[in-house]
Amino acid sequence: MPIRNRKFTAGTQIAVRRRPRQGRSVMTVNAILDAAQHLLVRDGFEATSTTRIAEAAGVSVGSLYEYFTSKEAIVAKLIKRHCDDLLNMYARAFGKVEGKGIAQLVDAWVDTTVDAYEKDLDLHRVLLDQMGRVSKIHHLKRVSLAIADLLEHALRVCGEPIPRPDLRLAAFVVESTGEALVHRAILYAGDLFGHELRRELKLMTTLYLSSGDRPQRDS
Repeated sequence: MPIRNRKFTAGTQIAVRRRPRQGRSVMTVNAILDAAQHLLVRDGFEATSTTRIAEAAGVSVGSLYEYFTSKEAIVAKLIKRHCDDLLNMYARAFGKVEGKGIAQLVDAWVDTTVDAYEKDLDLHRVLLDQMGRVSKIHHLKRVSLAIADLLEHALRVCGEPIPRPDLRLAAFVVESTGEALVHRAILYAGDLFGHELRRELKLMTTLYLSSGDRPQRDS
């Protein structure tokens, strides 16, 4: 199946009491998540409570606890929703540039990465700040490796020879450095987030993927 037609999820297990299956339940959960998102951005994590989330969502606290065990579980679900969206954004973007060379693949990689965060920088700053508290490390590892797998496949079908000796390692390096750079810019240097960061990340990634191993120096 073409990569752009596949549905990807982060696989993160969230501490929920009841999983929404019917339309009304799904609407309730989405209302809770949207309300939490608004409050987290406006008031921050510490000032946001399940009571305030329920009130903003227009549901009772009891209804909220039918689906989520805690405020942390709601934040974890928001993180998972972002990760699922991100995986599918990469799949679509990589599918569109299949066979079109390194330059277009790098553009797709960087633009998708930056776009995914840029539209909601304040929210992602809160989510990233709380990620270590609400998400287990093996969940985060699973997401990063899933993105690296998508990137590795995209490198293999980009239609241009890539002079890296190990494409699996190359994909891991690109994903890890890109993720770290974007996350740190959001957390510590928001004024750098935008066109300049996009340009520098494209330059760094292109130079890395376009260069072979450094020759050994004669001793």
